[in-house]
Amino acid sequence: MVAWLGHAPLPLLTLVVFAAVYLAAALVLAVLWWARRQGIEHLGPLSPGLLSPLGLIFGLLVGFLVADVWADRDDAAAAVSREASALRDVDLLMGAFPAQQPEVRRLIAEQIDQYVATEWPEMAGGDATLTIAPSRLVAVQARTLTLPVTTEGQRVAQDRLVTAVDQALEARRARLVLSGSAIDPLRLTALYLVAVTTLAAMGAIQADRLRRAGVALFLLATAMALALTLLCAQAAPFAGYFAIDPELLVQVRPT
Repeated sequence: MVAWLGHAPLPLLTLVVFAAVYLAAALVLAVLWWARRQGIEHLGPLSPGLLSPLGLIFGLLVGFLVADVWADRDDAAAAVSREASALRDVDLLMGAFPAQQPEVRRLIAEQIDQYVATEWPEMAGGDATLTIAPSRLVAVQARTLTLPVTTEGQRVAQDRLVTAVDQALEARRARLVLSGSAIDPLRLTALYLVAVTTLAAMGAIQADRLRRAGVALFLLATAMALALTLLCAQAAPFAGYFAIDPELLVQVRPT
C-alpha cells in the first residue's frame, strides 16, 4: 500500500490521502454527536493544552520522515548527475582515439536510449533490479581496456576512461538501489494514527460546541492531509509528480 502511494498519480494520491484524513475527522465528529445525544459528558470538553504535545509529536514525525525522503531524493539526483558527467567524460576522452571513437559513441548513445526507454519506466514502477548489467556500457568498458596506446597522452586518457566508465557503472547501481526507496509502512501507519489521535483531541476540546468542533476538525484535517500528500508524493525518487527524469543523460547523449 505504501509503495503504491509513492507511485500513484498526484490527483489519485491526493484524493486517497484527503479521503482517509477527512474520514477520520468525520468519525470523530460523529462520535461527539452521538455522545451528546446520549448525554455522555466525559468525552469533553477537555483542556486545550492537550493539543500542543500531540501536534508536536505529529510535526516531529513528519519532519523525520521528510528528512529521510529528501535525503534519498538528493542522493538519487546526485547519482544521475554523476552518471551523466561520467558518460560525458567518456565521450570527450575518446577524442584521443579517433579510430575507436565512433564505435564507443554509438554504444553510449544506445545505452542512454535503453536507460530512457526501459530502465526509467522500471524505476518508476519500482521494478528495477541490479540483475541485468548494462550490456553496451560493459562493452565500452571492455573496449577502453584494449585501446591501442602509443603516446603518453593516450595512456593518461585510457586511465581516465577506465575510471569514468567505472564511475558511470557505480552511479547507475546507486540510482537503481535508490529507485526502490519508500517510506517504511510502520512509520507511515504510526504517523496516520497520531494524526487521528490529534484530530480526536481537537474534537474533544470543542465537544460542547459541535459546529465549532466541525470547523476546527476540517481545518486541522486539511493541514494534515496536505502534509501527508506532499510526504507521500516525494517518497519514490523516480515516480510520481516530483519524479527525477533522465534529462541529464539525454543532454550528454552523443549525436
